[in-house]
Amino acid sequence: MPAIHFLDHHKTVDVLPGANLRKAALKAGVGLYPPLRRLFSLNVEMGPIKIPCRSDVVEVVDGKGVNPRTREEEQWITGRVFKRKVGPQHRLACQVQVHGDISIRMVRNLVLDREETKRSLGYLAALGIFALLMAVTFGVMALDLIKAL
Repeated sequence: MPAIHFLDHHKTVDVLPGANLRKAALKAGVGLYPPLRRLFSLNVEMGPIKIPCRSDVVEVVDGKGVNPRTREEEQWITGRVFKRKVGPQHRLACQVQVHGDISIRMVRNLVLDREETKRSLGYLAALGIFALLMAVTFGVMALDLIKAL
């Protein structure tokens, strides 16, 4: 049976192979979330709607007994707009399946990657300006149609 060693809590939990790390931690009474983030923790999976938790970032210190990080998890963990610096050992607990013995440590704060954040905010600003110009154009067209009646 695989074992999960929670280094911050000095606790070891035995789980079945393929068990979800988040569920195992919550069942063992290990707090994965900082207090304020606990309120905003979502883990929804209903058909095509999938919102994984984003605040339960853990560091897999020692363990090759986990599934590889997917591209979707990479996007969720680094952030969509405000990009964070993450290493290959950082994982979302809700996305980890345990297949062997692992040791994990809680990650309380991730460092913001300023360059990547500037780049993504630049794209959003350009998209916002385009949407504003389109709204103004359609507004003027609508006023012309109303005036013509």
